[in-house]
Amino acid sequence: MLALGWGPHNREVRLTSRRPTSYPGRILELDMEPGPAWPRFVGRADALQRLDATLAAAARAHGCTVLVEGEAGIGKTRLVSELSGRAQRAGATVLRGRCIDLVGSGMSYLPLVEALWPLRGSPAVMGCSLPELSRLVPELTETTAAVGGPDSRLRLFEETLALMEHLGAEAPVVLVVEDLHWADRSTLDLVSFLAHAARERRLLLVATYRSDELTPDSSLRRLVGELLRARAATTLELEPLGRDEVAQLLAETAEAPVPAELANEIYERSQGNPFFAEELLAAAVRGEQTLPRGLRDVLLQRLDGLDGESRALLRIAAAAGRDVPYRLLAAVAGLPEERLVEALRETVEYDVLVPDQMAGSFRFRHSLLAEAVYATLLPGEREELHERLARALRAEPATAAELAHHWSAAGKPVEALHASIEAGLNAQAVSGPAEALRHFDRALELWEQVEDPESAAGHELGAVLARAAEVAYFAGAGQRAPELLRQAISLADDDAELGLMYERLGTYLLPIGDRDGARAAFERAVELVPEQPPSAERARVLSALANALSLSWRPLDSRTVCEQALMVAAAIGDDLPALRALAILGLDLQLLGRGAEGVECLLDARRRAVKRGAVVEELRTYVVLSDVHLIGGRLREAAQDALEGVAKSRRYGYERSSGIVIASNAAEALLGLGDWARAEEVLDAALHLASSFRPEGVHLIRAELELRRGEYAVTLQHLEAGAPAALEPQLTAAYSCLVAELALWERRPEDAASVLDAALRLDATGDVKIREPRLCALAIQAETDRAQLAAIRRDTAGVDDARRRAKYLLERARHSAADVAAVTLDAAGWLAIAEAEHTRVEGCSQPALWEAASKAWDQLERPYPAAYCRWRHAEALVAAGASRAEAAVPAREAHLVASRLGARPLMNELELLARRAHLDLADQPALRDQDDALGLTAREREVLRLLARGYTNREIAAELTISIKTTSVHVSHILRKLGVSSRLEAARIAHQLAASPED
Repeated sequence: MLALGWGPHNREVRLTSRRPTSYPGRILELDMEPGPAWPRFVGRADALQRLDATLAAAARAHGCTVLVEGEAGIGKTRLVSELSGRAQRAGATVLRGRCIDLVGSGMSYLPLVEALWPLRGSPAVMGCSLPELSRLVPELTETTAAVGGPDSRLRLFEETLALMEHLGAEAPVVLVVEDLHWADRSTLDLVSFLAHAARERRLLLVATYRSDELTPDSSLRRLVGELLRARAATTLELEPLGRDEVAQLLAETAEAPVPAELANEIYERSQGNPFFAEELLAAAVRGEQTLPRGLRDVLLQRLDGLDGESRALLRIAAAAGRDVPYRLLAAVAGLPEERLVEALRETVEYDVLVPDQMAGSFRFRHSLLAEAVYATLLPGEREELHERLARALRAEPATAAELAHHWSAAGKPVEALHASIEAGLNAQAVSGPAEALRHFDRALELWEQVEDPESAAGHELGAVLARAAEVAYFAGAGQRAPELLRQAISLADDDAELGLMYERLGTYLLPIGDRDGARAAFERAVELVPEQPPSAERARVLSALANALSLSWRPLDSRTVCEQALMVAAAIGDDLPALRALAILGLDLQLLGRGAEGVECLLDARRRAVKRGAVVEELRTYVVLSDVHLIGGRLREAAQDALEGVAKSRRYGYERSSGIVIASNAAEALLGLGDWARAEEVLDAALHLASSFRPEGVHLIRAELELRRGEYAVTLQHLEAGAPAALEPQLTAAYSCLVAELALWERRPEDAASVLDAALRLDATGDVKIREPRLCALAIQAETDRAQLAAIRRDTAGVDDARRRAKYLLERARHSAADVAAVTLDAAGWLAIAEAEHTRVEGCSQPALWEAASKAWDQLERPYPAAYCRWRHAEALVAAGASRAEAAVPAREAHLVASRLGARPLMNELELLARRAHLDLADQPALRDQDDALGLTAREREVLRLLARGYTNREIAAELTISIKTTSVHVSHILRKLGVSSRLEAARIAHQLAASPED
């Protein structure tokens, strides 16, 4: 078992108290036993009970994340310290780290470094391969530190999770991250990643933050919202202590009863904030007659009894902005050692600074103390102090981020410029793109303030701009990346270098939806990178251009460029640069209606990638081949290949990058095939893994699943999370279809028509081109609903307008389906729906057309759209005056499928139709006797029929007027008697036995 984990600058200590005869307060002695410098724990019984429950769950491999929030001084640190002690006594591994505030200068992954620091060389991590973590925490293991690269951030996250799993093999791990409101962006991303991954692991992640720091635009607020929406975390809000609890706290602190009058006054002043209460008590113990009006005054009055040298040391510690090593204090203070020690002793006796003997450093007892002291510094004094700290730190193994902060605060632009660039490079090296961008931005601001900036920086401006653009891209800074790179391009003069910069510009422009700009940038790159001699760089820019052309629905042009890239690769005798071009060529061939050749091309690329050991390129073939199968309408092949790719990505350690895209394709295929349960499993796993790694496509597939189930509020949440995908060319139409379908089910046809009209006005390229028949079919449905509403209002003009619009849409559907018939099998199915929907808008829905449409989807193995068409088929038969028996056939088949899938809205429509037209949705009645043979009671048969409808236990209980507990017992008996393990399997058997619900 590990001790409480802390980092290089901050370790917990327990401070014992004794009352001297010479001083009415407390003198604190350092005890080596780990623990906080607090009195006995007071209150928080409910909070501790919740945390104890989460710890017990983590021990059973049901990990979770708890976000402890509250105002400054409310007791967050005290609570997690109590939890840490309990966890340690229960045999858990406890790791703790804190975020610190350097006035906007983030130090990437500082709490992780603190948490893992004591593990250096520990037997607990021996044998672990942790190259990325070893860059952050030297000597953590015997593993050689990684060099870095584009995937280093992902690997760092993976290694952190792997380490947590390793440490939690037999007992839970409690990872505490304190003061998350001061966290850098990379730490927030890591917390998000771990929170999503904690489930099904022996990991309890506890993070604390100040609730008053959650500004509307803060990254932390967005993180908290995202985790709560994903149910990846729960919050624990700490409320102020009650009057009696404050009195108890004061008595424990003073080691004696406190007069009731004083206790009440402190309670009123502190409003139940434990830290405020302790500070007010300390002021009273010192004999101060006038109590402060506000916390800042209280904090500053704590210093009134200190002599000048002690107060000067506090100003140094406040300006340092972190745990201050003794040698740094000594270097900056310039005092003789004896006087330095005496001054430090006084600050400890006054409970202002807390020593850390193991780290050899001091810190403020509370960060608010440091803030209050820092606020007293005069302008000139502040700059002079930061300069002294910077000069002293130059002789220490300090981080460039610290130096940049101090030089900047000291008003020294030359030194700040150099340190800022170094800090940016360091943050980039440890996969902290957001922090790197902040440092580079500061360097660019300082550039104009320095007479010879390139000499001061040690880098040319163009190189700094290019670096800043790169980290902006990986930090998801939208327009910032191309903006910075364009500035760098304006300074470059070498054609080959310019060509590669334009290639990167195009790469940055694609995710923000600027397809034309990206294509132009790639074309410029091809112009600038010379044809001769052939080079890998030439193949790279050609492949990039081919990709842009393919996304713009120019497969012929893309194929030509791909072939050029392949020729270059052949000329240099290296097929590695050709692998991307081969993958794009496979997509082009599919778009040209030569799907079989495209598949073979991709399989060839895969064989070459495997032979070369090119993992990234091998996984690219799984992404593109599953895409190709999806485009072609070959969902079974898509699912098979994508699921294989998901397994490969997991084996190679890329399950959280390319594995997410492959999983999204697998889920889309499974959803279409009607295997919604398996699709949900894949989506859940992908969303847990995706964290901050662009999960928009996964959210869209999940939105479609929830839409089919009738969970409209959840659908909307996932659509909002997937909204950025609307900018990506391959997802634009998919997003529009889902938004429109939601509007149609919610009886908002005007909204649906508006969304679809906007999508159909886009350039018919990429996803829009392939999905145009679907867009038209949905648009005709919207016009039908509009016409029906207009007819109810007796709005003849509205009816005519809807019919005119539907006629145009049908013609467009016919043309678009013809255009893509060789590309996607789906075109025929959507055209069949469009033809049938058009008869509805004319007021004479044709049963034969709906029957043909359902059979078209049957051939494509798409149960949901086939069931939709059978609903409309039955509806049309009823309207045409067909017999009940005839109309009941398609209605019954559709209801059976909808029930099996759990498509609640479709089930509701079919049951409404059945009630209105007196249709029998049950299958052959003779088969119902079979459930007697299974030993089901009459009540169990009733429960099974409702279960087959997709009812929850609560809904079953309400329908049958029984308790939820009784319902649960019935369901358990049913599963046992049927010999199945899930409700879905029971529902399937119910349908096989013709046990569908009757009305």
